[in-house]
Amino acid sequence: MKRSRGRQPLEVHDLASVSDEDLVLALGAGDTHSLGVLVARWERPLYSFAYRLLTKREDARDVCQETFLRVLKKADRFKKGARFSTWMYQIALNLCRDHMRKKRRWGLLIADTPAPGTNEATDLDRFASSDDPSAGVERREHREVVSRALSRIPPEQREVLILKEFEGLRFREIADILGCPESTVKSRMYYGLSGLRTALTREGVRGV
Repeated sequence: MKRSRGRQPLEVHDLASVSDEDLVLALGAGDTHSLGVLVARWERPLYSFAYRLLTKREDARDVCQETFLRVLKKADRFKKGARFSTWMYQIALNLCRDHMRKKRRWGLLIADTPAPGTNEATDLDRFASSDDPSAGVERREHREVVSRALSRIPPEQREVLILKEFEGLRFREIADILGCPESTVKSRMYYGLSGLRTALTREGVRGV
């Protein structure tokens, strides 16, 4: 990888306190230690994002790994002043779309059960909050129901819902990731939530 002019590699002991943006700029300058810090920070949320879109652990892991490989390969093209998370999610989203197109082509869209350690429970606890000993089973069943419901709304609405409700991004950030106006994002969010509620009601989930 070529070392970009005017960018100096960061000292290893400084990396933990460096911003994502400065890390990727340093990575573009040839400081490969920066990639390890970015992976440590973003591997879990990135995997969770890919899993919710693809519903298969193996596919989510592939997307996660390929995303970081592309971050490494394209780090020297990252523009100063840009937001790393936006750039990273754009890469991951395009990879997820590629996976979904291939799966549809071969008729292989089959969901896994939620992967351990991906924190799906924290996002869906509002559908199954209880101190009862059976709560764990109930939460797992509700997560499966929500996963099926999400799969029944249009992809462009599902992407917005996942980025907003699960990843916690702002409308402006989502618009930058998707490359569309903020008003379009809000419209997709509105119709996505409506469609999700309808799908959940059909699954027997009330009060959402």
